[in-house]
Amino acid sequence: MSAITRSGEVAVVGGGIAGATIAWELARRGVDVTLYEAAVIGTGASGRNTGTLLHQVEPEVATMLRESMPAYEELLRGPIDFEWRECPELLLARDEDQLRFMETKAATLVEQGIHVEKLTAAEMRSEMPQLSERLAGGAVLHGTYLLDANSSLHAVVDAARAEGAKIRTHTRVAQLAVRDGRLHGLVTDDGRLPVDAVVVATGPWFTELVPTAHVKAGRGWLMRSAVASFTVPWVIEEASWPDQVLLGRAGAPQPLEEVAEGGNDTPVAESFVIAPQPNGQALLGASLSTSLRDAVEGIRVPEQVARRALEIAPGLAKDLRITRAWSGLRPMTPDGLPLVGQADVDGLWFHGGHASLGMQAAPATAKWLAEQMTTGTSHAVLARLAPNRFDGTPDVPGQESS
Repeated sequence: MSAITRSGEVAVVGGGIAGATIAWELARRGVDVTLYEAAVIGTGASGRNTGTLLHQVEPEVATMLRESMPAYEELLRGPIDFEWRECPELLLARDEDQLRFMETKAATLVEQGIHVEKLTAAEMRSEMPQLSERLAGGAVLHGTYLLDANSSLHAVVDAARAEGAKIRTHTRVAQLAVRDGRLHGLVTDDGRLPVDAVVVATGPWFTELVPTAHVKAGRGWLMRSAVASFTVPWVIEEASWPDQVLLGRAGAPQPLEEVAEGGNDTPVAESFVIAPQPNGQALLGASLSTSLRDAVEGIRVPEQVARRALEIAPGLAKDLRITRAWSGLRPMTPDGLPLVGQADVDGLWFHGGHASLGMQAAPATAKWLAEQMTTGTSHAVLARLAPNRFDGTPDVPGQESS
């Protein structure tokens, strides 16, 4: 695999966490890099999520989180406050099935060196009386963190600028200029731009530039509360959120018959999640559904999220007041893991498909990708994230005629 030259110009397309982190990592290695964003920084899910950095059982994902932490520690020394704070996670189970799932996950995390503390329903309610008396149990996972997603994204962009990266917002990239298997530039609304390499990091809009890429949108929902009259002592997650491989169902193309039956809006994952905010508010979720991206979808999801929350924490009925709800599009792949590496076009690279792992994984995958692009060396995990891992079909955009 050939490395790019530092004398050439690299374009990063996309101003979410995937695009911002790879722009930063390339710029700090001396690469002439320009980031192009069609709207503004953080307009998508990267700037509008819970900002949770939580433990996962998959070894690759655990490695991504561990190797992302130094990037955030570096950003803490910068000028932008992104409300970084350590906050333990409570993984709770409502019934015996969830309790078994929780115990299996907790045991795996203990093997990873994570400190886990088991709690009974009574012990959980002593800290948060709004929880149901009928819960089966819970486990507190230590070493988890919260941040403000939008502010942290801007902290990354600020760091990229400080290293020399150029940031161009309101500049839509309409096409990749490819001829004879080689990328020659970009076609933007401002005209054609010659560049030596491109990193596509456009999230759920990936296939606008690379139609054959294995990325599809999944729609996630959140709600924000007013300032609560009580304290949420943990990030709380019901033990119902599936592992990455099951989440990948949202990234698989749907049969036409499933769309005809209304299956495009079927939830792939649902969970009671509440993330306390420094100002006393809370973010409440969570739901992930298959999505056709541009269709009107999920208008009843806020009701479903609220009902699920009240099943777990009936005391929230009057104690928590909701001010807004919104959905965001997550870039999903068929196995739930991102696409990171060189495509089957000379000069074209992918950094996307992080789904719900963007905040905790993108800093690490960007570092690995930048090292691969500039030196040709490859981190061990990148083999698992290769863009062509699903089949042998080249990920080639529509080519120009010669």
